[in-house]
Amino acid sequence: MGKGYKGIVWFVVAILTIIGLSGMVLAQDQPYAGTTVTIITWDTATARAIEKLIPEFEKATGMKIDWNVFAEPVLREKVIADLAAKTGAYDIFLLDGWQTARYARAGYVAELDDLLANKKSEYYCEDFAPIYLDALRYDGKLWGLPYYGHVGIMMYRKDWFEEKGITVPVNTDELMAAAEKFTDKANNKFGIAMRAIKGEDNPIISTSWTWVHGGEWLDEDMKPGVTSPEFIQGAKWFSDILKNYGPPDVSRYSWLEVQNAFVTGTTGVIFDASDFIGRIEDPNLSQIVGKIGYALAPAGPFGPVSERYASHLFTAGMGINADSKNIEAAWLFLQWMTSKDVQMRTMIEGGNTGITSVSAMASEEFSKTYPGVPVILEALKLANPDYMPHIAEYPELCEAIGTQISRSVTGEASVEDAMKIAYDDMYKVLEQAGYYQ
Repeated sequence: MGKGYKGIVWFVVAILTIIGLSGMVLAQDQPYAGTTVTIITWDTATARAIEKLIPEFEKATGMKIDWNVFAEPVLREKVIADLAAKTGAYDIFLLDGWQTARYARAGYVAELDDLLANKKSEYYCEDFAPIYLDALRYDGKLWGLPYYGHVGIMMYRKDWFEEKGITVPVNTDELMAAAEKFTDKANNKFGIAMRAIKGEDNPIISTSWTWVHGGEWLDEDMKPGVTSPEFIQGAKWFSDILKNYGPPDVSRYSWLEVQNAFVTGTTGVIFDASDFIGRIEDPNLSQIVGKIGYALAPAGPFGPVSERYASHLFTAGMGINADSKNIEAAWLFLQWMTSKDVQMRTMIEGGNTGITSVSAMASEEFSKTYPGVPVILEALKLANPDYMPHIAEYPELCEAIGTQISRSVTGEASVEDAMKIAYDDMYKVLEQAGYYQ
């Protein structure tokens, strides 16, 4: 998209946003003028793009926005410290889908249902992808609004498939076969890369594939399901494809290493976050622009894609601190920062590929800038945010699974033995939490 076109779109969207926001606020006679709302979030392209727009909101509302961004580890420490101390220092904080249950159960975050019912304004983005909202619900209540999200899709080298004369895989057996054909270790060519690093990063991806094979984290009695035949089958498939056809150090791969393996041209297929599109289609950052295809993740033996899609899903929401002294002012800002208009502007000017508005994703501007939109929209319909349990103990369970999956990829342990250890570690966590009393 040319700069001139971007500028025109930006101008139109900006005018509509300012007019709409100003009209809403003036009608309410700027009820929160002079109020300072403090926000803490992570340092991303999305956050930096929103920050540039904040002066417009401040001018229209008379409010002051204290916008704080940190790297993720520092962010978590600051958020946890503030929430535990109940000081209300941060009115709005990053609330990812996997922490929602823990924070909600602890009483750290304000539920939004009453605000939605009684304080709804034209700035509430009503066309969030439903799955992103579902990820921020716990105990039947909504605790945050999604301002960033992505879903798992398959990204592949079109030219490699053409050279080998094979079609894009539609099931896990075909993907395994394609990965084998692409692998030429002597020439530093590998069939596939996915996250396999120890800890909580890899289950986001690896248990997408155990899900495809029919495996569950927990059974109906809340007992670990990781030693079931279905889970073992999925974990073995994941381990085998990476051990045999992944880069030699794939057991240390997080999302960044997976990206690097793809954009440098050494890897034929990756399965990961849809927001990778921004980087892999950027000629300044990618060596493979023009050679990339996008597809849904293949089906597994459990059933068709429609029944068990490889459900990798991440939702970054923003929640309101239950101890905030400015809840209604914070709610006004939260609606604005997640609105379709703001999302459109952060996409066009800020490189935000993780937008959560369906109509924004389906817009001509988005599809012109980022290929693969139909695949993303279909994946959002098929994914299941509950492939990982929404319980407060999620982080500990994730760590247990992720550590053992990684050990199976390195060959330190068989899948069966690794999952026995994961079972024991998960059981202890759940037992201590009172699930088996």
